[in-house]
Amino acid sequence: MIANSLPGHRLPFPARLNPLRALLPELLTILEGGRECEWYAFVWLEETLVRGAVCARLESCSQETDRGVVFRIQAGGTHYEHATNRLTPAGLRAEARAFRARVEAAWAARPAPGAAAPYRPRPWPEELAHPLPCELRSQIPGTPAAGDWVHFSPRCLRDPRRTTLATLRRLASQARGRVLAEAVRFRAGPGHADYPELGEVRVAARQTLHTQLFADRERRLSQCLPVSLLYAMGVSAAGTSGRAILGGLGGLEIAALGEEGLREAAVVPLLLARAERLTPGHYTVITGPDVTGVIAHEAFGHTQEGDTWMKGRSIAEGLRRDGVRVGNDHASIVNHPGVFSMDHKPFGTNGSLFFDHEGELARPQTLLARGWLGAPMTDLAAAQALGVPRSANGKRESWRRPLMTRQTNTYFTPGDATLEQLIARVPRGFIARHAHGGMEDPKGGSLTAGTEYLEEIVDGRLTGRLFLGPAGGHIELSDPVFDLLARIGGKTATAHPDQVPDNKYGGCGKYHKESVDAGCGGPWILWESVTCG
Repeated sequence: MIANSLPGHRLPFPARLNPLRALLPELLTILEGGRECEWYAFVWLEETLVRGAVCARLESCSQETDRGVVFRIQAGGTHYEHATNRLTPAGLRAEARAFRARVEAAWAARPAPGAAAPYRPRPWPEELAHPLPCELRSQIPGTPAAGDWVHFSPRCLRDPRRTTLATLRRLASQARGRVLAEAVRFRAGPGHADYPELGEVRVAARQTLHTQLFADRERRLSQCLPVSLLYAMGVSAAGTSGRAILGGLGGLEIAALGEEGLREAAVVPLLLARAERLTPGHYTVITGPDVTGVIAHEAFGHTQEGDTWMKGRSIAEGLRRDGVRVGNDHASIVNHPGVFSMDHKPFGTNGSLFFDHEGELARPQTLLARGWLGAPMTDLAAAQALGVPRSANGKRESWRRPLMTRQTNTYFTPGDATLEQLIARVPRGFIARHAHGGMEDPKGGSLTAGTEYLEEIVDGRLTGRLFLGPAGGHIELSDPVFDLLARIGGKTATAHPDQVPDNKYGGCGKYHKESVDAGCGGPWILWESVTCG
């Protein structure tokens, strides 16, 4: 993958956290000192700073900081965790000692002493013997010693440390003004006077700065992950709406409302007021990166999560074991935690990280290769239980929540066509540009992926006619996963063969709806038949 080419600077480790960082090795010694041959422990510290502004008829601003530490000990095949935001040195030492005592008691009472071997973390020389994305490798100084801190950050043109609430409020207010003005301009055009007015515009500008630290006996890691977002939604007087979601991993330079986003928020709500209602049925559909990514996320994203395999809730485990093919030659899906640049974009998506919440370095993983299933994504517990390699998919919503196997950036691989060539192959069908949620059935192998609206294609050309769902809302694309993946007719190429296709700003809720950042995307894909309704 091509390296991040932004000329900006990387964020240094924040000096305000130096005292806590210096304390982590001592806390690790409290957790596993003298038990290194029998236990495995790590310490995780995170700070999340969120600033946001919302501009609608009324304006509001908010700022919050959350900080906490997680202790983990694996002993006798069991993973024990303790979390706290009691962050004074004395408080952390006391919490670590009390947690160690609880694990010691459980260790002494274990029914089968020595039954399970402890996890052995890989030292740096062994770690670096395996290929790493260039953005990671370039920030690792040579071969670090076990006690050396290694820090990671993406490049930013606009320094997130200088972002203020006033900056965000101004960004949101200016974007709202542009949307309102564009709607007025559209209605002033020839034949547009009968379109409804834009009744309301709501714009949110937000920047989140994640600072995370990991320490075990072999590695000391830190990362700064700035995530910027601009969300603009317009609602017509008739109640129809359109929205633009812009942003990803980087400074505010990436949260810019371009012409496409402006049209979606200002003009599409007015056009949809006159949209026709779709007759439910089977249609040829071309999905844009946004909708393509939701299908990837739901199809063999959730189904290929290791903890889902552990619970016996995934159809993928049996299919892989039995060597069953689940799609055609176009059906290839990757989960990649380390996406720091994309096709036509010199920045990464909000699902990207340099290492996961268990210290595993980010490497791409093929979930589906030309219709054949690969190994699942894992966290440490899932990898050990399933006997498969670890991947950098151990994530938690925050230090307050449990860790699970979670997706990072899940996408279909690119093909070799242009969008114009795909459209030209469609005698009658639709194009779906913007996603509206999705849902999967990991056990049964079905999915739904929503799209805001469809645009008609007739005789290989876009007609400009827009369609809403049968009830006047969004449209669901729904089919058994294996049928859907067998009907991929073509995919667009990326500008550079080594580049990742476009991944969109996104998120994922799982189980009790713990929410994490998760990018999803891919090329434009031609589906020969999809159930739409």
